[in-house]
Amino acid sequence: MSPEQERFAKFAALRKSAHEQIDRETERRTADDPAPTEEEVTIGAFREMIEPQVRDAVFQMLRKGYTTDSSGFGGENSDIQSLDGYFDINADTLKKLEELGVKVLKGKDVGLPHQTDKYTYLQIKPERADMEEIKRTWDRIVEALPARNIPAEPSLSGGSADFRRRFAPDRKDIEKRALQLNLNYEEWHPDAERQMRERLKQLGSEDEP
Repeated sequence: MSPEQERFAKFAALRKSAHEQIDRETERRTADDPAPTEEEVTIGAFREMIEPQVRDAVFQMLRKGYTTDSSGFGGENSDIQSLDGYFDINADTLKKLEELGVKVLKGKDVGLPHQTDKYTYLQIKPERADMEEIKRTWDRIVEALPARNIPAEPSLSGGSADFRRRFAPDRKDIEKRALQLNLNYEEWHPDAERQMRERLKQLGSEDEP
C-alpha cells in the first residue's frame, strides 16, 4: 500500500467510526428524547445526527447566522472536510479563512457548474486522520466567521425536510420559509416549482416569492 493509499484508508476508517457513533447516539436520542430543540428544527437534524468533529461548528455557525446544508467528510476518499450552505463570505473573512487553510468554493469549483453562486463551500484537507485535531480546526474556522446579527434561516437540504416531517410536523412556519427560500435561491424544473408553489398555498401563503 502506497503512503497515499494508506492515508485514504485511515480517513475512510475514521469516517466509518464517526457514522457508527452517529447511529448509536441517534438511536438513543430518538428513543429517549425525540422532541427537537428550536436549533435542531432549524438545522433539520438532531445534534447526534451530525458528525462529531463538526457538531459544535454547525451549531456555532447557526448562532452566528449561517446555516449549513451539509457538513463533514467528503471527497472520493473521505479526506476532504466541508461545511456548506446558502451563505456568503466577505473579502476580509475570506483572507482570514485562507490563512487557516480553508478553501472557499462555489458549485463550479466542485463540479456543480449549474449550482447558484449563493451556495458556498468551506473546505479543508486535513493532514492527519485525527478526529480531535479536525474538530479543533473547524472550531478555529468558525471562530473566525463574523456574526451576521440576523436569525439563521432553516436548512434547505432534503434530509432536513425529511427530519422536520418526522420530528416536527407541526412546524409549518419552517416548512413555508424553506419553500420560499428554495424558490428564491434556485431555478427549478417547472413541475417542481409548481408543486412547491401549490404547497405554499396549502400552507396559507399569499406572498410567494
